[in-house]
This record gives sequence, C-alpha cells and structure tokens, in this order.
Amino acid sequence: MSPSRAPRASLVGLWSLAAVVSLGGCSEVDPALRARRAERDQLRREVVGFRGLEPVASSGLMLSDREVVVSVSDTLIRALLDASFPVTVPIPGGFTVTLESATVAFGGNVARVDLSGQLRRASFPRVAAAVSLRGALDAFEVDSARVLGARMTIDDAMVGTPSGVPRVLDQPAILLLQRVVERGIPALVAVIPAIAIPVRVDREMVLPAFGERAALQVAEVRAPLTVTAARVIAFQNRLWFILRVERGAFVVAGSAPAAGSGSSP
Repeated sequence: MSPSRAPRASLVGLWSLAAVVSLGGCSEVDPALRARRAERDQLRREVVGFRGLEPVASSGLMLSDREVVVSVSDTLIRALLDASFPVTVPIPGGFTVTLESATVAFGGNVARVDLSGQLRRASFPRVAAAVSLRGALDAFEVDSARVLGARMTIDDAMVGTPSGVPRVLDQPAILLLQRVVERGIPALVAVIPAIAIPVRVDREMVLPAFGERAALQVAEVRAPLTVTAARVIAFQNRLWFILRVERGAFVVAGSAPAAGSGSSP
C-alpha cells in the first residue's frame, strides 16, 4: 500500500470500528471523568473496608470460641491466578481479551486485584491494544468440598494505545476500544478464574468407642460440623479468613439422628 493511501485506510478502519462499537450503545468516553469515577469507586471500597475493621479493633480478630482463622499471603493468591492464565474471552464486536497476568495488594481491608492482558480483533478492521482490569476479591464462601472460594469483581477497565493506528487517531481509537471492553465486562467476569483454597477443617466430630471387651462399654458417637466463611479481612499483605464452625447433635455411629435434633453448644 502506498504511503498516501495508508492514512485513508486507517480512517476507513477507524470508521468501521466505530460502526461495530456503536451497535452496543453509548458509554462514558471522557477519560478525566472516567478516572474520577474509578477513583471514587476505589475510595468507597476502601471506606467500607476500614469500617469492617472496627469490630476487630474493639473485640479482636475472632468474636467467639466457635471461630477459627485461616491466613494466606498475597503471593499465594497471585500464584493461583497466574497458574490459570492465559485465558482468552470472546466479547461483543468480534473482539477477544486474553488475560495474561495478575497483581494483588491486600491492605486497608481491601483485597485489590489487577489483571493485565491484550485486546485483539482478527478481522477487518484489525486492532490490538493492552488492557488492564481493576477489581477486588469478593463473595467468599466455603463449599461442600472443603474449598474456600472467592470471585473477582471488576471496578474499572483501561485500554492502552492500540497498534496499527496513526498517532493522530490514537485518542479516538482508545475511546472506541474502551467502550468495547466496558461492554465485555460481564463476559470477562464470568470466566475470570475463581480463587479456590483447600481448607482442612473437619466436617464431623468423632468420639471413638472404647471398652468393647470390658464391663464398661461406650459406643462411638459422631456430630456434624458446619463451616462457613464468617468474615474476610485483608491487611499486611495477607487475607485472614475467619471461619465459623457449628457443631450439630451427637448421635451413636450407625444410627439415624433423632427427629428435630439441632446444633448444640
């Protein structure tokens, strides 16, 4: 292609890209306003986090003798995320986002996680740009498989300068691609790898039998244990999971529990 035709082809490609993006409706395109809103959302999350530390300051990390603490480092969480990458996600408009790495920072009771990757469109108009997602870990729970899990929520997405676009068209192209990524956030959230940490907490308390051949005999009894994630606190580059353990009623091994039996202290 001749040099004189290159800008014209870039303009055609940009207009074609704009047509593709416009199918999804409009979004906020003012970079300064977007930055202020992202900062506002981050500050709100931090305020909520600090408020969550008030019970810890007054009563300590654990609120009852039915709670246990599991602590993991930010290094472990980053390693778990990195082991799941790369992940390629198709998003509307014929684009894909490939997530490649993660950075984590735990402090102020906020489990901040940032993801980095690449945005690409293989068909005309072809385009590629770096993309970063800012968010935090949320929705902590302990499942039936003894795994402590969490999902990531995305607060903001940022797109870098795209390749293959003349410098004069950088800003319009960035704004268009920003809209593309914003439209794709639900698809990205759905496939971002969940954090899964094995938690070795017994689900049953067993008091073994004894005296099987003696005058005094005591049968084995068992009581179920229910484990839930009561609170999660992020500080000093670690996540502290406070797990609440509730014990059910004891029953003799091999017998059915009595009707209406509930938990006992």
